[in-house]
Amino acid sequence: MNLSQFDDNAKSYLEKILAILDIEAEVLQEDVDDTTTCYRIECKSDDARILIGKNGQTLESLQFVVRQMVKSKTLDRSHFIVDVCDYRGRRRRTLEEQAKKGAVAVLNGDSERFPLVPMTAYDRRLVHNYLQENFPDLASESEGEGEERHIVISFKGLEDGEGGEDHGDDGHDGDAEE
Repeated sequence: MNLSQFDDNAKSYLEKILAILDIEAEVLQEDVDDTTTCYRIECKSDDARILIGKNGQTLESLQFVVRQMVKSKTLDRSHFIVDVCDYRGRRRRTLEEQAKKGAVAVLNGDSERFPLVPMTAYDRRLVHNYLQENFPDLASESEGEGEERHIVISFKGLEDGEGGEDHGDDGHDGDAEE
């Protein structure tokens, strides 16, 4: 299977799933970067709510199902995301605002350690990267287990294991593809 077939299959599977769900939508394919493709679903807002689900859970499940459907032993390209009506873009901006609020609280001395709300591995990766790029004096560390896993923001180099730049299981090992 070549890359073009992979892209056609992913888009085709998404279109078939949407047809089964009786959702009128258009699937657009966009390159996010050299290794990642976004399949953007444009549809009515009521249908978008169904496809996104609570806190994006349905969207994550849809992406997982499509990824499983197109997996190939001969092709090492499964880096794609599925988005609905720019939900991921809006979500990213919200997460960055929350991270910025926490970073400012730590920088101003209002808080030594600022915990963010629990989030998915993909969202944690976005926040880790945002903080790393925009607040180099701060560290972000993932804490907690399962659905309670969240990021704590602190100054770099705090003693007794507090802080430190630990991207754990959600920084750079492909968790964004859950």
